[in-house]
Amino acid sequence: MNEMTVESIFGTNAGIVWQALSKNGPNNIADLAKLTSLSREDVLGALGWLGRENKIALKRRGRAMIFSLSEWESHMAATTSADAMPKNQPSSQSRRTARRKAGAAKAKPAALSMVALKKALEFIQSEFDASREPTPDQASKAGGMGSRQLGKALSKLDIKSESVRRGSKSLRVYPLAHKSRVWELAALDEDGLQRLIGAKKSAAQNEQKSDSEEYTVFD
Repeated sequence: MNEMTVESIFGTNAGIVWQALSKNGPNNIADLAKLTSLSREDVLGALGWLGRENKIALKRRGRAMIFSLSEWESHMAATTSADAMPKNQPSSQSRRTARRKAGAAKAKPAALSMVALKKALEFIQSEFDASREPTPDQASKAGGMGSRQLGKALSKLDIKSESVRRGSKSLRVYPLAHKSRVWELAALDEDGLQRLIGAKKSAAQNEQKSDSEEYTVFD
């Protein structure tokens, strides 16, 4: 059985012109001739046939005549293109959405791990027991997490690093002054740390809300 094509339905030239209008949108005769590699006479003949069958629309822009598919034919062209597209091939829009999601996933910081935080606290505790003041890099490496992420988490738990000088070098360390606080935190399990961080966060939000309500435009 012969495969049905646009050319077999409309005739060769008319089918070629119909496809050009479907893919490229409204065009004049000169542009259609370039797009289809047909002569102007062939394009005119094809447009005449399509016009008689009410498959195209004509608009005038100054002295130029612009041809486009009729509203019904445009709908049919879109349907034909959609049916011809492989079902398992994602559209360009879905690919762009997937890329944006992938980019957002890369940009989004990893969720704080309570297991990693507890390991870091236990390391800091062991260093304090040996009268050593560990650096954020050492603590984050022991916990298996980023030093920036660890610093933010410990800051919420009232433990902050300080800048000190060791010989000719200046570096940040967790000072021994936090020893008792670290002992308290290291004694908690992962759930306890999670609840404490949540409570600290809620308290900070409530305090901020209270401050914003204290001052009004009438003050």
